[in-house]
Amino acid sequence: MRKSSSIFLIAVGLILLVSIVLLSRDVLVLRISLPHNEGQIVYRKMASPGTELRMHYIHSVERTPVQGIFALDSHGGFKAVRTLTTGTGTGLPNVVDDQHVSMQGKWMVIDEGNTPVPRIPFYYLPLNNLRISVGDQEVDLNRVPPGSRLLITNEKKTLAEALAGKLPP
Repeated sequence: MRKSSSIFLIAVGLILLVSIVLLSRDVLVLRISLPHNEGQIVYRKMASPGTELRMHYIHSVERTPVQGIFALDSHGGFKAVRTLTTGTGTGLPNVVDDQHVSMQGKWMVIDEGNTPVPRIPFYYLPLNNLRISVGDQEVDLNRVPPGSRLLITNEKKTLAEALAGKLPP
């Protein structure tokens, strides 16, 4: 009887130790929220460093298509990887260095050089036709009211913190 209770205690101790180690591991949490709407969460996902965040939208009255491609930084935030656009002008990349620009069909491709971007704010308007994808998953923006300000963040958290954030309040 004593031997089985000792084995049971050892097993429980090992399970607790493994759980503590796993729950203290760092993970990245990508979040899209509405800061002016009580911080409502539109999208939340645990992700890996280097995962691509793609933003496709129409810029300005000239209706210029733009694709912004970012990578999740392992320390939090993003790295701007490249921008694809069919035009230039106010609010679009103003590239002076030819070494960072190439053409791919109709697209002007700007190498952004993995420039650090701490967070990405974006105003959501139907005329922009915004589409956001994370990896191969498209984000559902149907619940976002027109005129809302989106805030896209990527934070490094422990797995325990990330899982606790997924629980309903």
